[in-house]
Amino acid sequence: MAQNKINAICRLRYWFPGVLCLVMALLSSCVTEEQPDNIGVEVGDPLPSFSLILNDGRKITTKSLKGKKVLIELFNTSCPDCQASLPVINTLYNNLNEQEDVEIFAIARDEVEAAIALYWEDNKFTLPYSPQPDRKVYELFATVGIPRIFIADPAGIIIATFGPEDTPTLSQLTTLLK
Repeated sequence: MAQNKINAICRLRYWFPGVLCLVMALLSSCVTEEQPDNIGVEVGDPLPSFSLILNDGRKITTKSLKGKKVLIELFNTSCPDCQASLPVINTLYNNLNEQEDVEIFAIARDEVEAAIALYWEDNKFTLPYSPQPDRKVYELFATVGIPRIFIADPAGIIIATFGPEDTPTLSQLTTLLK
């Protein structure tokens, strides 16, 4: 009897991580979420008021972004659509990071620093990001779906938005930030 309990616990030890990974993938879902009528900040809206710390130590606030063209991507590294868009945003960042009037960074949704740092290292990304273990910052911008890309003009007004259904090209993004 005791051996049966030990065997059952051992089986759970191998089974549980797989189930946990599946549950986490579903919770950080991409396009599979139900789409409400209003998905968040839209073209013509001001940037939401927020404050966060990037992985490079810089503090970013809505106020600190005034006077700059801004691109923000909301992501989770387990999302396949984000995995497709992040390399494009990283290339854009590498192409434009010398321009003082442009700010490009990513904000995680439901993801901690360690997971993001490993993903960034594996993919050799240089794009600054802010780990967010919850949806507080995300919910200022959107109600559902990732990736979400927002571009704001120097006055802090959203001039373009993209979601998982309309991922932009590098050329489109470059044109919007010039």
